[in-house]
Amino acid sequence: MKNIFLVLFVSAFLLQSCSSDDDPAPKIDDDPIQMDDPVPEVNSVQLGDDATLGKILTDSNGMSLYYFSLDTKETSECTSSACLDAWPIFYEETITVDAGLEISDFGTIDRADGAKQTTYQGWPLYYYVNDNAAGETNGEDVNNVWYVAKPDYSLMYVRTQLVGHDGLNYLGDYTEGDGATSYITDIDGNTLYIFINDRKDTNNFTNSDFSNDGAWPIFEMDLDKIPSILDMADFGSIDVFGRTQVTYKGWPLYYFGQDMARGDNKGISFPFPGAWPIANVDTPMAPEPESTVKLAEDGTFGNILTDAEGNSLYFFSLDTKDNSACTSAGCLGAWPVFYQEDIIVDAGLDAADFATIERTDGAMQTTYKGWPLYYFAGDNAAGDTSGDKVNDVWYIAKPDYSLMYVRAQLMGHDGLNYLGDYTEGDGSTFYITDIEGRTLYGFIADTKDTNNYTSSDFSNDSVWPIFEMDLDKIPSILDPADFGSIDVFGRTQVTYKGWPLYYFGQDEARGDNKGISFPAPGVWPILNVDSPPLE
Repeated sequence: MKNIFLVLFVSAFLLQSCSSDDDPAPKIDDDPIQMDDPVPEVNSVQLGDDATLGKILTDSNGMSLYYFSLDTKETSECTSSACLDAWPIFYEETITVDAGLEISDFGTIDRADGAKQTTYQGWPLYYYVNDNAAGETNGEDVNNVWYVAKPDYSLMYVRTQLVGHDGLNYLGDYTEGDGATSYITDIDGNTLYIFINDRKDTNNFTNSDFSNDGAWPIFEMDLDKIPSILDMADFGSIDVFGRTQVTYKGWPLYYFGQDMARGDNKGISFPFPGAWPIANVDTPMAPEPESTVKLAEDGTFGNILTDAEGNSLYFFSLDTKDNSACTSAGCLGAWPVFYQEDIIVDAGLDAADFATIERTDGAMQTTYKGWPLYYFAGDNAAGDTSGDKVNDVWYIAKPDYSLMYVRAQLMGHDGLNYLGDYTEGDGSTFYITDIEGRTLYGFIADTKDTNNYTSSDFSNDSVWPIFEMDLDKIPSILDPADFGSIDVFGRTQVTYKGWPLYYFGQDEARGDNKGISFPAPGVWPILNVDSPPLE
């Protein structure tokens, strides 16, 4: 009964409270409590933007952070009180980073003094005591060993003891001794080397199949930012069998395959001290590549081709394009083949004019404009040219020949072999070609310095094209006085002993001489020193 009464009393009280409220709308507080905007979270490592250095690392207050280039092995070499007073360590237990930075690039090391220090990409981080305000970078390049910490360095410039593959300490001149040397590493602290046998922008070590790349891997990277002590203009790149290798002062850069840990520089003594030096700002420019084919000036012949030591090179007029006719032991004993795997040429020569052929005996031989190159055993010293005109088939190799004088079997358009009198038979005949080995012909219906074949509209020129060229040098067996030129309907045709010179349109390959039987043997003869002057 008491419980029922209590329920009725409470209900009546609630109804009375509601009925006494004259305004059914809820009241609005005229002075609500104002909530402050949330304070944005400040990251413990920020990405600053410096007008000179670009993107740099700072702490949460914008104070610049630094690398010490002596810290080559993920440990701090700044241990003295004087060093630490000038370069206080940076440490944050909990790292948060700005956009553009990766948490995984940060770590923590235990210093030798027991303190902890934050690292970035393995490099311990420091402040500089003389930075007095956020954004200052006064510690950059101090003593050439302190650098503002950046997220986009491709390289680092370090200073440490050189310890060779043999376990011995070395100085910068590769003599044994204790003392730090400055040198370039990648951003992970891996040492970069040069090779003393390389030349400017020329890798002389790496095999075409990269079979030796594991020993000295080429350094491949698209360089971004570098420490201020280095000059970006000193860096470049070269193509190495389809891959891109970075160069410094013209020197191709390599790793050493047996450097297993950051800070290793074992390659400086392998296979002997100084064969693979480190690279630094004192490294001299790489020497220019030594030409393997040179252009020498001869008092009689003018410009001639020689090897790197100045020994004269020769053409054999019996050779056809990319094919050597000097195959016997006797011939090769007198005329050794010239071969260079890597062709580097003097100014005035075009490397594209050189190639390599495989001879029938399996040996390799270098060619120039399709002509295999030889030495002459009778040349006893650099500059000798005693092989020129031997047997009227050997000639000093020159870059400026306009013509060549060859000796070969005449084989007509009809497939038959001919002799020099245009009767059928086997035997070689001398005749003039252009420098590419294309046969030149005369026409028996022409008269002295008069072309009686070519139509005024050149409608028949494709059958027997006129030979047009500004003649330069010619083989010594030929007399420049025998050559001239005539006007043919506004074009200039070369003549020899009064004979206008022609090609045969159906000679498709170097060495072809099919025209000697077309339309009949001897109508279009070859020309040589025995050809009579045309009257």
